Amino acid sequence: MAIIITENDTLKLHVIRFRDRVTFNELCALGACHREYPAWAAADAVHIVEEGSDLSDLSEAKLEVLRQHYRALHQSLELFLVRRAVWVCRDVVSCSIVEYWLKDRHSRDGQGTDLMLVANLKDASELLTAEEISAVEHDHGFVELVRFEDRASEGRAA
Repeated sequence: MAIIITENDTLKLHVIRFRDRVTFNELCALGACHREYPAWAAADAVHIVEEGSDLSDLSEAKLEVLRQHYRALHQSLELFLVRRAVWVCRDVVSCSIVEYWLKDRHSRDGQGTDLMLVANLKDASELLTAEEISAVEHDHGFVELVRFEDRASEGRAA
């Protein structure tokens, strides 16, 4: 499995977990899901790139396609408040890909998002409350909304 979205309805917070091998196709499916459910795209979110994740399929050219998609999507949302997006990534190689993804992003870039990249969720206290951090750490109150798996990339026989 590669991408899983969960939601804590009480906290109005999404967690998007990236695990194993994450492919461009899965990220495109995530983008299509966010286009179909704009409230999900507008939600505060914690993105967790789990240790051992493989983001090597995500070239800068592929990420640019996705950046354009999300730029247009976020600008269409007409957010009245700035949404929060925390990225948690410990792996140096994966972190460099996430840094490229977040390059030139800030709360006044037209996408209405305040961003933070951290190695440890506890370091996100500038954007998240202690209650939110604890809920994410313990997976408390979250229910799975959707998961994306690119089975072709797993090398399985059909």
